[in-house]
Amino acid sequence: MNHKLNTLIAAIAVALVLLVSSAYIINERQIAVVTQFSRLISTDDEAGLKFKVPFVQNVEFFDARIQRLDVEPERFMTNEKKWLIVDYFVEWRIKDIRTFYTSVQGNFDQASRLLDNMVKETLRGEFVQRSVKEAISQDRGTIMGAASERISRQAEARYGIEVLGVRLKRVDFSDEIRDRVFDRMRAERERVSKDFRARGQEKSSVIRATAEREAAELLAHAREEADIMRGEADATAAKQYAAAYGADLDFYRYWRSLSAYRDSLGGSTLIVNPHSRYFHYLNGTDTPPLPADAENHPVMPLEQAPLQEQLPLPPLNPVAEPAIPPEAAATAPKNDEPTLP
Repeated sequence: MNHKLNTLIAAIAVALVLLVSSAYIINERQIAVVTQFSRLISTDDEAGLKFKVPFVQNVEFFDARIQRLDVEPERFMTNEKKWLIVDYFVEWRIKDIRTFYTSVQGNFDQASRLLDNMVKETLRGEFVQRSVKEAISQDRGTIMGAASERISRQAEARYGIEVLGVRLKRVDFSDEIRDRVFDRMRAERERVSKDFRARGQEKSSVIRATAEREAAELLAHAREEADIMRGEADATAAKQYAAAYGADLDFYRYWRSLSAYRDSLGGSTLIVNPHSRYFHYLNGTDTPPLPADAENHPVMPLEQAPLQEQLPLPPLNPVAEPAIPPEAAATAPKNDEPTLP
């Protein structure tokens, strides 16, 4: 009885081991490859419970999701013999698991290296056909489309890989090209600024010269008009003075005497003979008599006056005979009236 029980237990254990060794599960993100003595027997990409020959066949699982190949930026030459720095990445996935397994032995790292070499070779051929301007701005979409299509065909045929797209992250000048471009841009901007500055200085000189010329013309015209107006005013004033003085010669002499008093006595200290003809209008006589000793009593300067304290004497302005305009002299009546000294 015990022997039968042990045999049954052993059989169940062997069956469980065989069941576990022969069963495997595939999820939605995997592709299974069944090999027997390192030879590929079958592939399966359907999710579910699967079985294989235990201890003879092996199962390997591969990621069926989209893979991303992201490498360091690479230098590519254009048809102008100038280098560009291109930063890109590649999206790919397994399409033919048999080709993928037999070509790269299912090694993702090796597949990434081979794909990277293929992408670089294809991009090198695309960039060398274009100029810097076309590669940077105009034909980026064309370059990526052509590269993706060519790489996808080659990768699928060689490695069973489907290339979903080659994407450019950045296309930039190399350091030496960037420096030359910046220097050229800087030189161009400086040339334009100098040109604008020269034009501005030229216009400024023209405007300044025009303004100075117009100002000089206006000042000259104004001076000319002022001289004309001043001459006309002087002529009119002379006519009016001549007419006024010719109408009354006595009044003219009286007015000239007052002007002489104002000019000689204003602010001055004098010692004079009060009986002098110099004061005949102040004495109320038309022809004041001279005293007998008038010649002995000339105008005495303040320095010789018998004063206790002598004050500083300003210079004495002599009173000249008022000039009579020719018009007044011609019309004035002749008489023997004495005139002021």
